[in-house]
Amino acid sequence: PTVMRHIAVLEQAGLMGSEKRGRSRICSLRPETMDFTEGWMAELRAGWESQTDRLELYVKTLMKEKPDDN
Repeated sequence: PTVMRHIAVLEQAGLMGSEKRGRSRICSLRPETMDFTEGWMAELRAGWESQTDRLELYVKTLMKEKPDDN
């Protein structure tokens, strides 16, 4: 039942399709929607990388400004 719920979610999202053949369910990916999803995830990844790069620069700046404890 849990696997079928996951399959149902992926089907609703348009990422895959499935059909029942006898007692088996055959699942297949939909490449056209996978391409769209990959592009969307690449945009998100670029945004997160940009934010983490800025955070890294900020932390480095703070570390330079910190007085030595020696």
